[in-house]
Amino acid sequence: MFKKVARYTLAFFVVLLMLNPSYAEEVSNEELVKEIQALKARVAELEKKLSAQTERSCKLTDEMAVVKEKMITCTPGEGIIVEGAGLSIGAGVTFVAQGTPDANNTGGTEDDVFDAEFTADVEIEKEFDDWGLAFLHLEAGQNDGIEGGLSLFSNVNRDAGDTGASFDATEWWYEHYFLDKDVILRVGKMDASCFVDQNEYAHCEITQFLGRIFRNSPAVEFPSDNAFGANIHLCVEPLTFAEFEAGYYEADADWENIFDNPFYTAQVNIKPVDLSEESLRSGNYRIYGWINDRHHTKLVDLGSAVSTEREKLNYGFGISCDQELADGIGIFGRYGWQRPDIMPADATAGTPPDMPTVEHAWSAGIEISGTYWMRDDDALGFAVGQAFPSGEYDDAGGGDSAEGHIETYYSCKINDCLTLSPDLQLIWNPNGIDDEPGVDDDAIFVYGLRGQFDF
Repeated sequence: MFKKVARYTLAFFVVLLMLNPSYAEEVSNEELVKEIQALKARVAELEKKLSAQTERSCKLTDEMAVVKEKMITCTPGEGIIVEGAGLSIGAGVTFVAQGTPDANNTGGTEDDVFDAEFTADVEIEKEFDDWGLAFLHLEAGQNDGIEGGLSLFSNVNRDAGDTGASFDATEWWYEHYFLDKDVILRVGKMDASCFVDQNEYAHCEITQFLGRIFRNSPAVEFPSDNAFGANIHLCVEPLTFAEFEAGYYEADADWENIFDNPFYTAQVNIKPVDLSEESLRSGNYRIYGWINDRHHTKLVDLGSAVSTEREKLNYGFGISCDQELADGIGIFGRYGWQRPDIMPADATAGTPPDMPTVEHAWSAGIEISGTYWMRDDDALGFAVGQAFPSGEYDDAGGGDSAEGHIETYYSCKINDCLTLSPDLQLIWNPNGIDDEPGVDDDAIFVYGLRGQFDF
Protein backbone atom coordinates (compact mmCIF):
# COMPACT_ATOMS: atom_id res chain seq x y z
CA MET A 1 0.00 0.00 0.00
CA PHE A 2 2.80 2.41 0.94
CA LYS A 3 4.64 1.65 -2.29
CA LYS A 4 1.59 2.51 -4.42
CA VAL A 5 1.07 5.84 -2.62
CA ALA A 6 4.74 6.76 -3.07
CA ARG A 7 4.66 5.98 -6.79
CA TYR A 8 1.44 7.91 -7.38
CA THR A 9 2.82 10.90 -5.46
CA LEU A 10 6.02 10.90 -7.56
CA ALA A 11 4.04 10.71 -10.80
CA PHE A 12 1.78 13.54 -9.65
CA PHE A 13 4.72 15.89 -9.02
CA VAL A 14 6.35 14.97 -12.32
CA VAL A 15 3.16 15.83 -14.21
CA LEU A 16 2.87 19.15 -12.37
CA LEU A 17 6.42 20.03 -13.26
CA MET A 18 5.85 19.21 -16.89
CA LEU A 19 2.66 21.27 -17.07
CA ASN A 20 4.25 24.34 -15.44
CA PRO A 21 5.61 26.47 -18.33
CA SER A 22 7.73 28.73 -16.12
CA TYR A 23 9.32 25.76 -14.47
CA ALA A 24 9.97 24.14 -17.84
CA GLU A 25 11.80 27.29 -19.00
CA GLU A 26 13.92 27.54 -15.87
CA VAL A 27 14.79 23.88 -15.40
CA SER A 28 16.71 21.87 -17.98
CA ASN A 29 15.92 18.31 -18.86
CA GLU A 30 19.12 17.17 -17.18
CA GLU A 31 18.19 18.80 -13.88
CA LEU A 32 14.71 17.31 -14.10
CA VAL A 33 16.14 13.82 -14.55
CA LYS A 34 18.38 14.31 -11.51
CA GLU A 35 15.45 15.37 -9.33
CA ILE A 36 13.38 12.40 -10.48
CA GLN A 37 16.25 10.03 -9.70
CA ALA A 38 16.63 11.59 -6.23
CA LEU A 39 12.93 11.11 -5.58
CA LYS A 40 13.20 7.47 -6.69
CA ALA A 41 16.11 6.90 -4.33
CA ARG A 42 14.17 8.45 -1.46
CA VAL A 43 11.15 6.26 -2.22
CA ALA A 44 13.39 3.15 -2.33
CA GLU A 45 14.91 4.09 1.03
CA LEU A 46 11.48 4.55 2.59
CA GLU A 47 10.31 1.22 1.17
CA LYS A 48 13.36 -0.50 2.68
CA LYS A 49 12.69 1.02 6.11
CA LEU A 50 9.03 0.04 5.92
CA SER A 51 9.92 -3.54 5.00
CA ALA A 52 12.34 -3.79 7.95
CA GLN A 53 9.72 -2.36 10.30
CA THR A 54 7.08 -4.84 9.06
CA GLU A 55 9.52 -7.71 9.54
CA ARG A 56 10.27 -6.61 13.11
CA SER A 57 6.54 -6.29 13.83
CA CYS A 58 5.82 -9.82 12.57
CA LYS A 59 8.72 -11.19 14.58
CA LEU A 60 7.48 -9.44 17.72
CA THR A 61 3.97 -10.80 17.16
CA ASP A 62 5.35 -14.34 16.81
CA GLU A 63 7.44 -13.93 19.96
CA MET A 64 4.43 -12.66 21.90
CA ALA A 65 2.38 -15.65 20.73
CA VAL A 66 5.11 -18.05 21.89
CA VAL A 67 5.37 -16.32 25.28
CA LYS A 68 1.61 -16.35 25.68
CA GLU A 69 1.48 -20.06 24.80
CA LYS A 70 4.19 -20.83 27.36
CA MET A 71 2.78 -18.62 30.12
CA ILE A 72 -0.95 -19.22 29.75
CA THR A 73 -2.26 -22.73 29.37
CA CYS A 74 -5.90 -23.75 29.28
CA THR A 75 -6.54 -27.46 29.63
CA PRO A 76 -10.16 -28.66 29.29
CA GLY A 77 -11.31 -29.93 32.67
CA GLU A 78 -8.29 -28.48 34.49
CA GLY A 79 -8.74 -24.72 34.17
CA ILE A 80 -6.31 -21.91 33.33
CA ILE A 81 -2.70 -21.62 34.50
CA VAL A 82 -0.66 -18.42 34.14
CA GLU A 83 2.89 -19.66 34.70
CA GLY A 84 4.71 -16.35 34.97
CA ALA A 85 2.22 -14.99 37.49
CA GLY A 86 1.89 -18.21 39.52
CA LEU A 87 -1.86 -18.00 39.02
CA SER A 88 -4.31 -20.85 38.40
CA ILE A 89 -8.09 -20.64 37.99
CA GLY A 90 -10.45 -23.61 37.98
CA ALA A 91 -14.23 -23.81 37.78
CA GLY A 92 -16.78 -26.58 37.91
CA VAL A 93 -20.47 -27.37 38.29
CA THR A 94 -21.85 -30.39 40.15
CA PHE A 95 -25.41 -31.53 39.48
CA VAL A 96 -27.03 -34.22 41.63
CA ALA A 97 -30.47 -35.74 41.06
CA GLN A 98 -31.67 -38.29 43.63
CA GLY A 99 -34.89 -40.12 44.33
CA THR A 100 -36.31 -42.57 46.84
CA PRO A 101 -39.59 -44.43 47.26
CA ASP A 102 -39.01 -44.56 51.02
CA ALA A 103 -38.80 -40.96 52.31
CA ASN A 104 -39.42 -40.93 56.09
CA ASN A 105 -39.60 -37.19 56.81
CA THR A 106 -42.26 -35.81 54.49
CA GLY A 107 -44.97 -35.41 57.10
CA GLY A 108 -46.81 -38.46 55.82
CA THR A 109 -47.80 -36.71 52.58
CA GLU A 110 -45.70 -38.67 50.11
CA ASP A 111 -42.99 -41.29 50.42
CA ASP A 112 -41.84 -41.16 46.80
CA VAL A 113 -39.64 -38.09 46.19
CA PHE A 114 -37.21 -37.10 43.45
CA ASP A 115 -35.27 -33.84 43.78
CA ALA A 116 -32.22 -32.19 42.26
CA GLU A 117 -29.61 -29.71 43.38
CA PHE A 118 -26.50 -28.09 41.95
CA THR A 119 -23.37 -26.40 43.20
CA ALA A 120 -20.94 -24.24 41.22
CA ASP A 121 -17.35 -23.74 42.33
CA VAL A 122 -14.61 -21.31 41.32
CA GLU A 123 -11.16 -21.87 42.82
CA ILE A 124 -8.28 -19.40 42.45
CA GLU A 125 -4.72 -20.03 43.61
CA LYS A 126 -1.82 -17.56 43.60
CA GLU A 127 1.69 -18.86 44.23
CA PHE A 128 4.35 -16.57 45.64
CA ASP A 129 7.61 -18.09 44.39
CA ASP A 130 8.61 -20.83 46.84
CA TRP A 131 7.44 -19.15 50.03
CA GLY A 132 3.65 -18.92 50.00
CA LEU A 133 0.28 -19.51 48.40
CA ALA A 134 -3.12 -17.77 48.56
CA PHE A 135 -6.39 -19.64 47.94
CA LEU A 136 -9.94 -18.43 47.27
CA HIS A 137 -12.99 -20.67 46.87
CA LEU A 138 -16.26 -19.18 45.63
CA GLU A 139 -19.31 -21.42 45.78
CA ALA A 140 -22.98 -21.18 44.85
CA GLY A 141 -25.72 -23.77 45.29
CA GLN A 142 -29.44 -24.22 44.92
CA ASN A 143 -31.74 -26.61 46.77
CA ASP A 144 -30.78 -29.36 49.24
CA GLY A 145 -31.99 -32.25 47.11
CA ILE A 146 -33.86 -35.05 48.88
CA GLU A 147 -32.07 -34.57 52.23
CA GLY A 148 -35.01 -32.58 53.62
CA GLY A 149 -37.29 -35.56 53.06
CA LEU A 150 -35.06 -37.94 55.04
CA SER A 151 -34.53 -38.22 58.80
CA LEU A 152 -31.14 -39.88 59.30
CA PHE A 153 -28.09 -39.87 61.54
CA SER A 154 -26.00 -39.29 58.41
CA ASN A 155 -27.64 -38.02 55.24
CA VAL A 156 -27.16 -38.96 51.60
CA ASN A 157 -25.73 -35.94 49.73
CA ARG A 158 -22.63 -34.20 51.06
CA ASP A 159 -22.58 -31.90 48.01
CA ALA A 160 -25.91 -30.22 48.83
CA GLY A 161 -25.63 -26.60 49.96
CA ASP A 162 -28.34 -24.04 49.20
CA THR A 163 -27.07 -20.45 48.88
CA GLY A 164 -30.00 -19.28 46.77
CA ALA A 165 -27.75 -19.63 43.70
CA SER A 166 -25.61 -16.69 44.85
CA PHE A 167 -21.84 -17.01 45.19
CA ASP A 168 -20.27 -16.95 48.65
CA ALA A 169 -16.60 -16.88 49.58
CA THR A 170 -16.75 -20.25 51.35
CA GLU A 171 -12.98 -20.49 51.79
CA TRP A 172 -10.06 -18.10 51.63
CA TRP A 173 -6.73 -18.58 53.28
CA TYR A 174 -3.01 -17.94 52.94
CA GLU A 175 -0.29 -20.46 53.63
CA HIS A 176 3.36 -19.64 54.29
CA TYR A 177 6.29 -22.04 53.94
CA PHE A 178 9.16 -22.39 56.38
CA LEU A 179 12.31 -24.56 56.29
CA ASP A 180 11.91 -25.53 52.64
CA LYS A 181 8.21 -26.44 53.14
CA ASP A 182 8.92 -28.72 56.09
CA VAL A 183 6.60 -26.40 58.02
CA ILE A 184 3.44 -24.89 56.50
CA LEU A 185 1.24 -22.36 58.33
CA ARG A 186 -2.26 -21.51 57.04
CA VAL A 187 -4.58 -18.74 58.26
CA GLY A 188 -7.98 -17.60 56.96
CA LYS A 189 -11.54 -18.83 56.48
CA MET A 190 -11.19 -22.60 56.45
CA ASP A 191 -13.16 -25.84 56.21
CA ALA A 192 -11.89 -27.87 59.17
CA SER A 193 -13.05 -31.14 57.56
CA CYS A 194 -10.44 -30.64 54.81
CA PHE A 195 -7.56 -30.77 57.32
CA VAL A 196 -8.49 -33.68 59.57
CA ASP A 197 -9.99 -37.14 58.90
CA GLN A 198 -8.91 -36.98 55.24
CA ASN A 199 -8.86 -40.07 53.06
CA GLU A 200 -7.49 -40.88 49.63
CA TYR A 201 -10.53 -42.90 48.51
CA ALA A 202 -13.39 -41.37 50.50
CA HIS A 203 -13.09 -37.61 50.94
CA CYS A 204 -14.47 -35.94 47.80
CA GLU A 205 -18.21 -35.74 47.24
CA ILE A 206 -17.91 -34.53 43.64
CA THR A 207 -15.85 -37.50 42.42
CA GLN A 208 -16.24 -40.25 45.05
CA PHE A 209 -18.98 -41.19 47.55
CA LEU A 210 -21.95 -38.84 48.00
CA GLY A 211 -23.10 -40.14 51.42
CA ARG A 212 -21.95 -38.01 54.35
CA ILE A 213 -20.84 -41.01 56.41
CA PHE A 214 -18.21 -41.76 53.75
CA ARG A 215 -16.92 -38.15 53.47
CA ASN A 216 -16.13 -37.65 57.18
CA SER A 217 -16.97 -39.53 60.34
CA PRO A 218 -20.39 -38.57 61.80
CA ALA A 219 -18.76 -38.97 65.22
CA VAL A 220 -16.87 -35.68 64.77
CA GLU A 221 -18.64 -32.45 65.76
CA PHE A 222 -17.11 -30.05 63.25
CA PRO A 223 -17.69 -26.26 63.42
CA SER A 224 -21.15 -25.09 62.34
CA ASP A 225 -19.76 -23.74 59.06
CA ASN A 226 -16.50 -22.75 57.46
CA ALA A 227 -14.89 -20.38 59.92
CA PHE A 228 -11.83 -18.43 60.95
CA GLY A 229 -9.02 -20.85 61.50
CA ALA A 230 -5.29 -21.47 61.65
CA ASN A 231 -3.56 -24.70 60.74
CA ILE A 232 0.04 -25.91 60.93
CA HIS A 233 1.46 -28.85 58.98
CA LEU A 234 4.82 -30.46 59.82
CA CYS A 235 6.77 -32.96 57.70
CA VAL A 236 10.43 -32.73 58.61
CA GLU A 237 13.32 -34.45 56.84
CA PRO A 238 14.36 -37.20 57.27
CA LEU A 239 11.14 -38.26 59.04
CA THR A 240 9.05 -38.07 55.86
CA PHE A 241 7.10 -41.17 56.89
CA ALA A 242 5.27 -39.08 59.51
CA GLU A 243 3.24 -35.89 59.14
CA PHE A 244 1.79 -33.85 61.98
CA GLU A 245 -1.11 -31.43 61.61
CA ALA A 246 -2.82 -29.25 64.21
CA GLY A 247 -5.58 -26.69 63.83
CA TYR A 248 -7.59 -24.03 65.62
CA TYR A 249 -11.01 -23.01 64.27
CA GLU A 250 -13.91 -20.89 65.50
CA ALA A 251 -16.49 -23.55 66.43
CA ASP A 252 -19.67 -21.43 66.15
CA ALA A 253 -18.50 -19.85 62.87
CA ASP A 254 -20.09 -16.44 63.50
CA TRP A 255 -16.85 -14.38 63.33
CA GLU A 256 -17.60 -12.80 66.72
CA ASN A 257 -15.21 -13.29 69.63
CA ILE A 258 -13.27 -15.68 67.44
CA PHE A 259 -11.14 -16.98 70.30
CA ASP A 260 -13.99 -17.75 72.74
CA ASN A 261 -15.35 -21.06 71.38
CA PRO A 262 -12.53 -22.93 69.67
CA PHE A 263 -12.49 -26.22 67.81
CA TYR A 264 -9.08 -27.86 68.20
CA THR A 265 -7.67 -30.70 66.09
CA ALA A 266 -4.42 -32.66 66.17
CA GLN A 267 -3.54 -35.42 63.73
CA VAL A 268 -0.59 -37.70 63.00
CA ASN A 269 -0.31 -39.39 59.60
CA ILE A 270 2.00 -42.39 59.32
CA LYS A 271 2.98 -43.46 55.80
CA PRO A 272 4.47 -46.85 54.89
CA VAL A 273 8.27 -46.83 54.66
CA ASP A 274 10.09 -48.80 51.98
CA LEU A 275 12.55 -51.02 53.85
CA SER A 276 13.32 -53.20 50.83
CA GLU A 277 14.25 -52.73 47.22
CA GLU A 278 10.68 -53.41 46.12
CA SER A 279 8.36 -50.57 45.22
CA LEU A 280 6.07 -49.75 48.15
CA ARG A 281 2.37 -49.00 47.65
CA SER A 282 1.17 -45.61 48.88
CA GLY A 283 -0.87 -45.43 52.06
CA ASN A 284 -1.92 -43.15 54.92
CA TYR A 285 -2.69 -44.14 58.51
CA ARG A 286 -4.12 -41.13 60.34
CA ILE A 287 -4.84 -40.90 64.07
CA TYR A 288 -6.52 -37.74 65.31
CA GLY A 289 -8.20 -36.12 68.28
CA TRP A 290 -10.45 -33.07 68.59
CA ILE A 291 -12.14 -30.76 71.12
CA ASN A 292 -15.23 -28.63 70.50
CA ASP A 293 -15.41 -25.90 73.15
CA ARG A 294 -18.94 -24.64 72.48
CA HIS A 295 -21.63 -24.89 75.16
CA HIS A 296 -23.40 -28.27 75.11
CA THR A 297 -26.54 -29.41 76.94
CA LYS A 298 -26.54 -32.65 78.94
CA LEU A 299 -28.84 -35.41 77.75
CA VAL A 300 -31.54 -36.44 80.25
CA ASP A 301 -33.80 -39.49 80.51
CA LEU A 302 -37.12 -39.51 78.72
CA GLY A 303 -39.76 -37.71 80.83
CA SER A 304 -37.22 -35.70 82.84
CA ALA A 305 -37.02 -31.93 82.73
CA VAL A 306 -34.64 -30.45 80.20
CA SER A 307 -31.24 -30.10 81.78
CA THR A 308 -30.02 -26.62 82.66
CA GLU A 309 -26.53 -28.00 83.12
CA ARG A 310 -24.27 -26.58 80.45
CA GLU A 311 -21.21 -28.61 79.64
CA LYS A 312 -18.49 -26.71 77.89
CA LEU A 313 -16.62 -29.46 76.08
CA ASN A 314 -17.26 -32.13 73.54
CA TYR A 315 -14.31 -34.25 72.49
CA GLY A 316 -13.43 -37.36 70.54
CA PHE A 317 -10.87 -39.24 68.51
CA GLY A 318 -10.68 -41.26 65.32
CA ILE A 319 -8.62 -43.06 62.73
CA SER A 320 -8.74 -42.80 58.94
CA CYS A 321 -6.68 -45.18 56.82
CA ASP A 322 -6.22 -45.77 53.12
CA GLN A 323 -3.95 -48.19 51.32
CA GLU A 324 -3.20 -48.92 47.68
CA LEU A 325 -3.28 -52.69 47.16
CA ALA A 326 -2.40 -52.86 43.46
CA ASP A 327 -2.30 -50.56 40.48
CA GLY A 328 -5.71 -48.87 40.44
CA ILE A 329 -7.09 -50.66 43.52
CA GLY A 330 -7.30 -49.01 46.94
CA ILE A 331 -9.15 -49.63 50.19
CA PHE A 332 -10.08 -47.38 53.10
CA GLY A 333 -11.36 -47.60 56.66
CA ARG A 334 -12.57 -45.12 59.29
CA TYR A 335 -13.55 -45.19 62.94
CA GLY A 336 -14.60 -42.33 65.20
CA TRP A 337 -15.81 -41.87 68.78
CA GLN A 338 -17.15 -38.86 70.68
CA ARG A 339 -18.52 -38.03 74.11
CA PRO A 340 -21.92 -39.77 74.51
CA ASP A 341 -23.76 -37.82 77.23
CA ILE A 342 -24.37 -34.42 75.60
CA MET A 343 -26.30 -33.04 72.63
CA PRO A 344 -24.58 -31.43 69.66
CA ALA A 345 -24.18 -27.70 70.25
CA ASP A 346 -26.59 -26.83 67.42
CA ALA A 347 -29.30 -29.24 68.66
CA THR A 348 -32.58 -28.15 70.23
CA ALA A 349 -33.66 -30.01 73.36
CA GLY A 350 -36.74 -32.16 72.95
CA THR A 351 -38.04 -35.73 73.14
CA PRO A 352 -35.79 -36.76 71.58
CA PRO A 353 -33.43 -33.86 70.70
CA ASP A 354 -33.69 -32.77 67.07
CA MET A 355 -30.11 -33.86 66.37
CA PRO A 356 -28.65 -37.25 67.27
CA THR A 357 -25.66 -37.97 69.47
CA VAL A 358 -23.64 -40.48 67.45
CA GLU A 359 -21.24 -42.04 69.94
CA HIS A 360 -19.18 -43.93 67.42
CA ALA A 361 -19.16 -44.81 63.72
CA TRP A 362 -17.17 -46.89 61.29
CA SER A 363 -16.94 -47.24 57.52
CA ALA A 364 -14.86 -49.19 55.00
CA GLY A 365 -14.73 -49.52 51.26
CA ILE A 366 -12.85 -50.05 48.03
CA GLU A 367 -12.17 -48.11 44.83
CA ILE A 368 -11.21 -49.86 41.58
CA SER A 369 -9.87 -48.01 38.56
CA GLY A 370 -11.45 -48.59 35.14
CA THR A 371 -8.04 -49.61 33.79
CA TYR A 372 -9.09 -53.21 34.30
CA TRP A 373 -11.87 -52.89 31.71
CA MET A 374 -10.00 -50.48 29.37
CA ARG A 375 -11.59 -47.31 30.82
CA ASP A 376 -8.55 -45.68 32.42
CA ASP A 377 -10.39 -42.58 33.69
CA ASP A 378 -13.39 -44.43 35.15
CA ALA A 379 -13.71 -45.74 38.72
CA LEU A 380 -16.00 -48.06 40.67
CA GLY A 381 -16.53 -47.51 44.40
CA PHE A 382 -18.26 -49.56 47.09
CA ALA A 383 -18.54 -48.80 50.82
CA VAL A 384 -20.40 -49.87 53.94
CA GLY A 385 -20.67 -48.21 57.35
CA GLN A 386 -22.69 -47.79 60.56
CA ALA A 387 -23.43 -44.93 62.94
CA PHE A 388 -24.18 -45.92 66.56
CA PRO A 389 -26.25 -43.65 68.83
CA SER A 390 -25.18 -43.27 72.44
CA GLY A 391 -26.98 -45.00 75.28
CA GLU A 392 -27.84 -41.61 76.78
CA TYR A 393 -29.47 -40.55 73.50
CA ASP A 394 -31.54 -43.75 73.61
CA ASP A 395 -32.58 -42.94 77.21
CA ALA A 396 -33.64 -39.47 76.04
CA GLY A 397 -36.12 -40.99 73.57
CA GLY A 398 -33.92 -41.38 70.51
CA GLY A 399 -33.25 -44.43 68.41
CA ASP A 400 -31.21 -47.23 69.93
CA SER A 401 -30.04 -49.15 66.85
CA ALA A 402 -27.06 -48.63 64.60
CA GLU A 403 -27.99 -46.88 61.35
CA GLY A 404 -26.39 -48.79 58.46
CA HIS A 405 -25.27 -47.46 55.07
CA ILE A 406 -24.20 -49.09 51.82
CA GLU A 407 -23.21 -47.03 48.79
CA THR A 408 -21.85 -47.82 45.37
CA TYR A 409 -21.06 -45.51 42.46
CA TYR A 410 -19.57 -45.74 39.00
CA SER A 411 -17.67 -42.69 37.77
CA CYS A 412 -17.79 -42.60 33.96
CA LYS A 413 -15.69 -39.99 32.16
CA ILE A 414 -17.57 -38.84 29.05
CA ASN A 415 -14.93 -36.36 27.83
CA ASP A 416 -12.26 -34.05 29.24
CA CYS A 417 -14.88 -31.85 30.88
CA LEU A 418 -17.83 -34.09 31.77
CA THR A 419 -18.08 -37.05 34.16
CA LEU A 420 -21.34 -38.85 34.98
CA SER A 421 -21.71 -41.05 38.09
CA PRO A 422 -24.74 -43.26 38.77
CA ASP A 423 -25.03 -43.70 42.55
CA LEU A 424 -27.02 -46.16 44.70
CA GLN A 425 -27.46 -46.07 48.49
CA LEU A 426 -29.27 -48.30 50.99
CA ILE A 427 -29.90 -47.22 54.60
CA TRP A 428 -31.31 -49.61 57.20
CA ASN A 429 -32.48 -48.71 60.72
CA PRO A 430 -32.88 -45.08 59.62
CA ASN A 431 -32.45 -42.66 62.51
CA GLY A 432 -31.59 -45.61 64.74
CA ILE A 433 -35.16 -46.98 64.68
CA ASP A 434 -35.73 -50.73 64.44
CA ASP A 435 -39.11 -52.43 64.89
CA GLU A 436 -40.66 -49.56 66.81
CA PRO A 437 -44.51 -49.58 66.71
CA GLY A 438 -46.06 -46.68 64.83
CA VAL A 439 -42.76 -45.40 63.49
CA ASP A 440 -41.54 -45.68 59.90
CA ASP A 441 -38.47 -47.90 60.20
CA ASP A 442 -38.41 -49.30 56.67
CA ALA A 443 -35.07 -49.45 54.91
CA ILE A 444 -34.47 -46.49 52.57
CA PHE A 445 -33.25 -47.01 49.01
CA VAL A 446 -31.79 -43.98 47.24
CA TYR A 447 -30.94 -43.87 43.55
CA GLY A 448 -29.32 -40.98 41.77
CA LEU A 449 -27.04 -39.50 39.15
CA ARG A 450 -24.21 -37.02 39.65
CA GLY A 451 -22.88 -34.91 36.79
CA GLN A 452 -19.55 -33.13 37.18
CA PHE A 453 -18.59 -30.51 34.59
CA ASP A 454 -15.10 -29.02 34.88
CA PHE A 455 -14.19 -26.04 32.72
